[in-house]
Amino acid sequence: MNRENIEKTLLKQIAFFSILIVIVLLLGVLYYHYFEGLPFVDAFFFTAITISTVGYTMPENLSETGRLFTSFLIFLGVSVVLYGVSTVTAIIVEGKLSNYMKERRNRKMISKLKDHIIVVGAGKTGQYVIGELIREKENFVIIDLNEENINKVVEGYNISIPYIVGDAAEEDILLEAGVTKAKALITTLPEDHVNVFVVLSARTLNPTMTIISKVTDVASIRKLIYAGATTVVAAAEIAGTRMARLTTRPDSVNFLDLFAFGNESYRIEEVKIPPKSSIISKKLSELQLSKKFKIMVVAALRKGENIFGPDGDFEILEDDSLMIMGRKEDIEKFKEFAKL
Repeated sequence: MNRENIEKTLLKQIAFFSILIVIVLLLGVLYYHYFEGLPFVDAFFFTAITISTVGYTMPENLSETGRLFTSFLIFLGVSVVLYGVSTVTAIIVEGKLSNYMKERRNRKMISKLKDHIIVVGAGKTGQYVIGELIREKENFVIIDLNEENINKVVEGYNISIPYIVGDAAEEDILLEAGVTKAKALITTLPEDHVNVFVVLSARTLNPTMTIISKVTDVASIRKLIYAGATTVVAAAEIAGTRMARLTTRPDSVNFLDLFAFGNESYRIEEVKIPPKSSIISKKLSELQLSKKFKIMVVAALRKGENIFGPDGDFEILEDDSLMIMGRKEDIEKFKEFAKL
């Protein structure tokens, strides 16, 4: 039960409790006035002390029916008060207990993370990043100052997503997110100067991790690189270039979009050849990848050098990385085959 739901439920119960009290008061006042002949003020006073069990003196000449009604009114008043107090208390306790269990579960998930990704910012850009990481089944944790942003993202998926509400520029927050055990950090904050501080703090705590930063002003790219960013992504520049190319080369852009943004089953993925793989020292022509797996090798990365369009005589070596194009399930089959 989140804070908003607790407040709504609490207000509803208080309103319902108040209505019950008013009904009991009206019942007592009307009876004592019309059936016992008490003035309205005296009837209200006697009703109030009756349902509150103060134990004041009874009116003179109170009939036997009036005594029975007074007894009934005492039980009714006490029951209503107990119901109201217990209900309100239960809502408050339940909300606090729920929040405590939620925070405890969240901390436990974060403590178990290793080789994960830290996503800083759950805004518009961050939501796309998180969506892609979920599709790729990556382990990650979200950091954002605004708890509402996090709640919107978390509630949008039927999975448990670990998160931290805090300033990612502070080292304590990054350490809580497991920055020393993380393999990458992606900062998507709209303010470039804040991204610089996040990158600088993360690089200080983990010198080997991959750090990707969003930048709004291209003039800040150099600052982010100096701070330790591995790659800087200028969202405006990418969007503008893509829009222009959609008018000049729409077919090629749409074809690439199929792998980048379109059908989730198609993709271009980097596959690193593991040690002692069965395909080491084999040529691409021997593997017949297009026939067996329906995939295509579009490039290879060897010792920092990119080799585009390797031919059939290309021999695969240990620690090579192949850029594979094809369906997700076919790439996964090749990965399993390459591990043998």
